[in-house]
Amino acid sequence: MMTNTEYSNELACALNGYRALIIPDLSNSDARHWLSVWERNIPRSRRILMHDWSSPDWVKWRNSIIASLISIDEPVVLIAEGFGALAAASVAAEYPGKIIAAFLVDPADPEEFDLRKKIPKQHLPAPTKIVIRTQTHTKSALLAALWSTDLSNAPAQTQGEFWPEGAHALQRLMNKTQRKAEELTQARTKKVLAYLRGLQHTNQLKQVRYQIN
Repeated sequence: MMTNTEYSNELACALNGYRALIIPDLSNSDARHWLSVWERNIPRSRRILMHDWSSPDWVKWRNSIIASLISIDEPVVLIAEGFGALAAASVAAEYPGKIIAAFLVDPADPEEFDLRKKIPKQHLPAPTKIVIRTQTHTKSALLAALWSTDLSNAPAQTQGEFWPEGAHALQRLMNKTQRKAEELTQARTKKVLAYLRGLQHTNQLKQVRYQIN
């Protein structure tokens, strides 16, 4: 079994220095829950604030996530579960500039909370992974298809709530995020170089015309 130090190091390496915003399910997460364990072991992580954790108030949950994003002056990784995962996906669809990636665990069934018309209906702009700790169920597969996200099963194989399988799934998501960032950087570099070459060619033509005249 992993030690606290080993677990903390693995989570920190997986996030690659990015801050994590923790978004629990209804009723919050007690001290032994994997989300609380992650919060304690991820440097500079923060949990959203709610006055009433038991009420599935869509607007208040979204507002709490947005308020946390605004208060953190750098991009973050959303780590969410259950009802909180639905709210996190909704915010991720609207604030791509503030969200590096979204790690959504066992998202709730939107039908259960009459949210079918309120959840995103399109590809989420930030790299996203839906992870199921139990057997993959149809609703999660439908959400993954709707949002064009990865879907994987990562049941806990060890005692306690360290959930190293989840840490590995987070690492894979962040690796994909890093590759996407590198691809975007390379694409922007190619555009800039093409633009500079175009300017150089234009200036050369101007010089030739000047010499002829």
